Amino acid sequence: MQVQDLTAIGRLGGQDSKGNFHLLVKPEFKASLSPGLEVYLIFNSDRVFYVTICDIRESDKKIWVKFAEDGVAEERPLHKEAVVAIHDAAADDESTELDDLLGASVIFEGVALGSLETYFHNGAQYVLEVQTTLDSELLIPYVDFYIEATISTPPSILLQNAAELLEAEGLKVEAGILSRILS
Repeated sequence: MQVQDLTAIGRLGGQDSKGNFHLLVKPEFKASLSPGLEVYLIFNSDRVFYVTICDIRESDKKIWVKFAEDGVAEERPLHKEAVVAIHDAAADDESTELDDLLGASVIFEGVALGSLETYFHNGAQYVLEVQTTLDSELLIPYVDFYIEATISTPPSILLQNAAELLEAEGLKVEAGILSRILS
């Protein structure tokens, strides 16, 4: 699992005398809190705890949680902040879809530009790395603006609005052919 597969839902505050931690949760995630919810406590890049919420209570409009696992009480005071995150299943679905498209033909305006070599997540969205038929690399954000459709048989990715991306790499589609822009 990669950090991009996680969604931050809030921050972990201090602990009360009963062993409960103050949880500052984003409003849109408040309803999803329940005993048994597994969360990641991200203290810094080297310290991540995978824990289960075993108890939740609300007092004075504050949410307090208790964890089933030990060690959080000792670790929390050592860090300025702890982010609380959950696994983002939607990211799994998207990366699985992209795994299935590796090697797919990438097509723009009816012209095969090349094939999908690999992809990565840049923190905002997935980015496709396409090896063109002219032996250059083309990076395409995997967003609706650029992706018109994906086809499973034969594996193909249809692009739209990609002329500027091609131009930035010194390429163009003209008269049904991918060519280099001569300067």
